Amino acid sequence: MKVSIIIPVYNVAPFVADCIRSVMRQTWEGQLECIFVDDCGTDDSMEVVSSVIQDYQGPIDFKTVRHEQNRGLSAARNTGMAAATGDYVYFLDSDDEITEDCIEALARPMKEERLDVTVGDYRIIGTGMPKIQLFLSDDHILRGREVTHAYRYKEWYMMSVNKLYRTDFLRENDLRFREGIIHEDELWSFQIACLAKSMACVRQETYLYKLREGSITVRDFSPRRAECMNIILKEMCEFSQKHGLTKDQDVHNIIQNFRIDCLNKVRLGAPDKLHDFYRDQRRMMTTSWLNSCRINGTDLKKQVRDFHMVLPIPLVYPYLGMLLRYFEKQSCS
Repeated sequence: MKVSIIIPVYNVAPFVADCIRSVMRQTWEGQLECIFVDDCGTDDSMEVVSSVIQDYQGPIDFKTVRHEQNRGLSAARNTGMAAATGDYVYFLDSDDEITEDCIEALARPMKEERLDVTVGDYRIIGTGMPKIQLFLSDDHILRGREVTHAYRYKEWYMMSVNKLYRTDFLRENDLRFREGIIHEDELWSFQIACLAKSMACVRQETYLYKLREGSITVRDFSPRRAECMNIILKEMCEFSQKHGLTKDQDVHNIIQNFRIDCLNKVRLGAPDKLHDFYRDQRRMMTTSWLNSCRINGTDLKKQVRDFHMVLPIPLVYPYLGMLLRYFEKQSCS
């Protein structure tokens, strides 16, 4: 079994050497290639990359793919996937690190069968973001709709990093990151959750997620984030239609809960944008309150959550205000 580690590189000169050395220390005895995607940064990140790998004598095959101009993280990951020759791909951000037994640990469940995805646990270094817990049991294998169901209940996290993905699974389903947006992992992991037929969990910290000042993760809410949330929600709706999942209870509730979460973030972070954001969302909706009632039956909380869909626009905003304040403190999985 061969694994391809994909590392997008953009303005990470102070951090990328530690990232590379963590790859060099891997105890994995199978084939391993590491693909750097040069996304045309303005610092000397790629010079650091070249300096670190030039004297390397080990078994890892280091490669570099270059963009002609800066295209962003999603495009860099897509470029890395296209260049990958491994049976599995693994995404590693260039300012993070992996433990020395990362690939070995994540590949362990593959000894019995070729799973679509394996997810490991992670550790946060720095502050600014609470850790999303991994609730699946060690070496437990989810199959079919169990993968979607576990994602709905947040039993595995939406970050794209620290997972082994079967390359043929990604290519057969034409799974690629949506370019030109931030929070692309929200859409990517939703699509993975909908289509993966098998997933294993390794309850071991294999990834060191390092938060630093100025990273996308720790920035305040902005109108740009609201715009990207709208795009993600639209893509989720279209994806569920394309794959015949509009009546799937888990998929429906993932989308509707994400919608409410986005609306609440806009309410708190850019309240002047809330009405426009909601109007855009109303135009995108591919379901109805009646359909929600059919899917969720007598679940009153979900009917209350989705009742805004049946209200005339002038009546929506007072209702939304009460609804969002309520669900800010509640879970509606």
